[in-house]
Amino acid sequence: MHSTKKTARLAGLLFLMMVIFGLLAEVMFRQKLFVANDVVLTANNIMSNLFLYRAGIISDLLMTLCYLFTALALYKLLSSVDKQMATAMVIFASAGCVLLMFNILIELAPLYILSGNAYLVDFSTAQQQSLAMFFYNLYQHGYMIGQIFFGLWVLPLGGLIIKSGFIPKIFGHLFIIEALFALTSVFIHFLVPNGTLETVLMLPMMVAEFSFMFYLLIRGINERQLVKPLIDLQS
Repeated sequence: MHSTKKTARLAGLLFLMMVIFGLLAEVMFRQKLFVANDVVLTANNIMSNLFLYRAGIISDLLMTLCYLFTALALYKLLSSVDKQMATAMVIFASAGCVLLMFNILIELAPLYILSGNAYLVDFSTAQQQSLAMFFYNLYQHGYMIGQIFFGLWVLPLGGLIIKSGFIPKIFGHLFIIEALFALTSVFIHFLVPNGTLETVLMLPMMVAEFSFMFYLLIRGINERQLVKPLIDLQS
């Protein structure tokens, strides 16, 4: 039981680290450096803050690794509830991690385009700046594609929590709602782009993840509910 509670808190800690690194990459990197519809200012921001740009990439890498390790820790915690569902959760999370890692290659492109590499000498400064912005926009679309797998991995997670008995069911329902909203936001992004609506649809994600994360960190699991099935089996 002690080991199970420790696993729950480890999963909560990894979840917290995933959120922190993700927020750092977004708030401290992308929102500070990239200016929508202003390729010149964006290019100047990147070249004036190369360390910040690279730090943002490292944050994205660490976020993705924490994403994978969170899924593995939750698999250890919940695989006894339903192994097939837990396996599906890890498969979706792993697919999302691989996609995000490849997408970080696209995120690297603006840095190399603007750094004056020899193979870009035939491009004018304006062309290089436009190309850098093109790859950044491509990166954003890739991130939204990755959102598909993020929505899919929390769907079985929600089901596992509901079935577990030792984690409040409310978190499971919140994750199922998050999955539906996340997948809806992807379709909206590509069919009828609307940044405000996409942001609103992401709100359930914040509620589900932050509440579940802090529950695992503070409470861990409901030990009485964990012991009850074992007693029933022995009797």
